[in-house]
Amino acid sequence: MGKKGWMIAVLAVLAGCATQREPEPATPAPADTPPQAEVPPPPEPQAAAVERLRGSYSTAQGWTLCGESTARPMRVTQEARAELEPFVARHSGFFLDGWGRRTGEGLDLVSVERIHTEGPGCQEPLDSFVWVAHGQEPFWAFAITNGGMRFKPAGERARIYPYVAPHSGQDQVVYAGQAFRLTLRKQPCASTMADARYAWSAELQEGSRTWRGCAWQGLQVERQDGSLAPS
Repeated sequence: MGKKGWMIAVLAVLAGCATQREPEPATPAPADTPPQAEVPPPPEPQAAAVERLRGSYSTAQGWTLCGESTARPMRVTQEARAELEPFVARHSGFFLDGWGRRTGEGLDLVSVERIHTEGPGCQEPLDSFVWVAHGQEPFWAFAITNGGMRFKPAGERARIYPYVAPHSGQDQVVYAGQAFRLTLRKQPCASTMADARYAWSAELQEGSRTWRGCAWQGLQVERQDGSLAPS
């Protein structure tokens, strides 16, 4: 008796209706069916991309990004914490420029680009800069822009150089022209005249002279062909 007929007979006995029935024709056992493919678990949600974040930070309220009016709570990595703690110990608020992520809980600060207590803040025109380097005693400034490179030492005329593509290595970026060599190193740098810290140090060589100072990235990026584009 097939499985189906056996089940019918059992049900009939249980119901008190055990009557003689013609045996059900045997049904062939179902052919083996291939196992169903395992359904992979849904992918874990990816973390938000790291982006440039700038704005005013308050130890009481949080981080208010440029263009926004509401402060958000902030979490920091160990690397960023080492840069923030000296400022938090001395100031209840400052301008914070760094790299991080927007999350549902607030903001995650991954690394600090610079921190300062005085300056134009969100109104600083960084849209046309790739890098800005500067130093004091004597003052000097070097900017890499859409129009090339501009070097201005204190008390001297500005020098304009054509743009050259950088050579990048581990934690280092070098711009080398015929008359200068600018080396940017990823290492903390502090201003000697203002309460400010930067993620990059700068060393500029022009002829027989050398200038040293700090640097930070602008809001422009360089394409692989050497041209510039908005970040």
